[in-house]
Amino acid sequence: MNHDEAAKLLGPYRDGELDLATCLKLEEHLAGCPSCQKVLEEEQNLVAVIESETPRFKASPFLKTRILAALREEKSAPDVIPWWKHFSLSPMFSGLAGATAVLVIMAITLFSSPGIPELDQEAVANHVRSLQVNHLMDVVSTDQHTVKPWFAGKLDYSPQVVDLTASGYPLIGGRLDVLDHRYVASIIYQRRKHYINLFIWPSDKESLQGKLYNLNTYNVLGWTKSGMNYLAVSELGKKEFKEFVGMIQEQTVDTRPGE
Repeated sequence: MNHDEAAKLLGPYRDGELDLATCLKLEEHLAGCPSCQKVLEEEQNLVAVIESETPRFKASPFLKTRILAALREEKSAPDVIPWWKHFSLSPMFSGLAGATAVLVIMAITLFSSPGIPELDQEAVANHVRSLQVNHLMDVVSTDQHTVKPWFAGKLDYSPQVVDLTASGYPLIGGRLDVLDHRYVASIIYQRRKHYINLFIWPSDKESLQGKLYNLNTYNVLGWTKSGMNYLAVSELGKKEFKEFVGMIQEQTVDTRPGE
């Protein structure tokens, strides 16, 4: 191996990217070439300085929940392109695909939220995404008789919409979302500057356990009543959040025939 060939391989050698045979040839050259030895040593020192002095930022453990929710949403409706994915079809966004894939793999392998049901994590992810991508509501209204009919034809069920304005938790609208591998209704409430997502869908599996969890400052609680699943998410304090849930549970009625 001549000097020019060796010089081109110093970087890959430093990063452990060469096969064994090439490594042996390069090391044979390095043993008799002080110039290449010096270059390699300087590069190794530079890498060490960068690794030791570059600031490191720990990603939020909530990142995994957002990514898993997005992946699950994609699988849930193969024939329908969600509104937020239309951007990915644009050429200007196509260059981000590779970086996004790497981010997904890294986040899933590095972060987890043990002890918190996956469905609750998914609901929190949907809540945060609705705030961050400016898609909190599809229908904006404080009138329950406007919000409830809006879901007609979009879902195979009719969600109950409770108005808690008099109690300080005004209804402000609704949104179509994806949760538990299906389209669901999200009813949006507000408490001062905080928003509450109340996801509602038919219970065709086991009942939700009704346990309160806190995930990265977000409270989440799911329960089952009268054949419907309810899952509330908000960054409200625990006391007000539980108060909201209690009022929803009290005011939702059983609409099943024969009950």
